[in-house]
Amino acid sequence: MWFKQTQLFQLKEAIRYLPKDFDEKFQAYPYQECLPSMPYSSGWVSPLDEEDAPLVLGINGYMMLCLQIEEKILPAIVIRQELVKQIKKIELQENRRVGHDEKLSLKDDVVMTLLPYAFSKLTKVYAYLDTRNQWLVLATANARKVEQFLTAFKKTLGDIINPFPISQLASMMTAWAKHHNYSSSFSIGKACMMQDANQQGRVIRCKEQDLRASNIQSFIQDGCEIKQLALNWQDRIDFTLLDNFTLQAIRFGDEIIAQIKEVEAGTKLQQFNADFLIMTESFTQLFTELLAMLNQPANVVSLAS
Repeated sequence: MWFKQTQLFQLKEAIRYLPKDFDEKFQAYPYQECLPSMPYSSGWVSPLDEEDAPLVLGINGYMMLCLQIEEKILPAIVIRQELVKQIKKIELQENRRVGHDEKLSLKDDVVMTLLPYAFSKLTKVYAYLDTRNQWLVLATANARKVEQFLTAFKKTLGDIINPFPISQLASMMTAWAKHHNYSSSFSIGKACMMQDANQQGRVIRCKEQDLRASNIQSFIQDGCEIKQLALNWQDRIDFTLLDNFTLQAIRFGDEIIAQIKEVEAGTKLQQFNADFLIMTESFTQLFTELLAMLNQPANVVSLAS
């Protein structure tokens, strides 16, 4: 359940903290096993892996969600091999060449024929709603999973989210590394990824490097911008900030780990609630200070679409 990466969205309108009411909305779109002839299925499951657990788990203004995605695995080479067989069969039996459009139609038929025999891959995408700040926090930065989650979320609750309108983040991160003009709550780590604004193919990856060193600074002087930057927040959370405002490689520090170990939970739900509360409260402080450093409002309920 502990998020290793996040993508943050702003809710367009305020929502009230009523987990039971939200649970009813999500019950309308539960996960159902993918039909044999379908390539994909998704729906809501409980974040707590226990029978009869609610689909929405809430505590202290936070509500955890989980979308389960089932995808049929059909390797491209398997489809291609079967397609070649079908094409050769037609060409031999009918003594003619198969045209481009017919090949596409045959490929669709092959996929439909193979789907019932394909293996399924199950993936869970976690997220939570912060009803105090009106945020949606996804535990993934993968573009495809984000799209799948947002599609299901909008189907369930409507189009109520916006991405944060943060622009020129690469320029800001570059300025932090060059001029050290950032909040004292943060410190720059020893890793980054830079890209030359004039030569997109020129990419420099630095690991275990002092970014203040002259050889690193020379790349910035040459016009390279930082696209990914390792940061630490208050010695509590390490993460990598990307120029699309996603956080990756999140690692919780000793202070937070100590809080987790102090919890004496009697049940799985109690342990989940304790972990969930510690994580979300930590993230709330981190996001608030990060947004402030980016000169973005930390609690904006209505944004332009």
